[in-house]
Amino acid sequence: PSGVTVNMSSATQTGVGGANTPAFDARASSNQTGLTSGGWTKVQFDTELFDVGGGYDATNDKFVVPSGEAGKYFFTTFAKINSAGGSATLLGTGMRFNKNGSNVKESIHFIANGSNSAEGKGVNCVLDLAVSDYIEVYAYYQDNGGGTGSITGSSDFDTFFTGFKLIGA
Repeated sequence: PSGVTVNMSSATQTGVGGANTPAFDARASSNQTGLTSGGWTKVQFDTELFDVGGGYDATNDKFVVPSGEAGKYFFTTFAKINSAGGSATLLGTGMRFNKNGSNVKESIHFIANGSNSAEGKGVNCVLDLAVSDYIEVYAYYQDNGGGTGSITGSSDFDTFFTGFKLIGA
């Protein structure tokens, strides 16, 4: 109504808040080589930038839902995928989320045979997970020479895997 003033600094809210945990952010600490042309390769995210709730397994490069933390989770991943070099150019790149060993979300891009020697590729998703479900990331690589590609890691921060539990979902 007209003339009513609301002082939000003294308002009491109920039913809101909470923490987006578990939450993690991992990256590749070095370049990953040996990507087979025409295939999917598990991406190595071996360095935790943070891991609130202890769900990220840097030894096995995957997120595992901790006890008592079933629910909906948001995940995002990105990698810079590089051709074998020389005269090889990219024909396709992709990223995929696997849940318990099976594909659940992917983004793949095929390129007209040209001069691309590297491409950034990512995918985002929301997944409904139970305790002990695990999420891994795979990258797709294909070039016009059938060589082996690589993923950029190290201090470039081009390759990462991040996720967190959604509040109230």
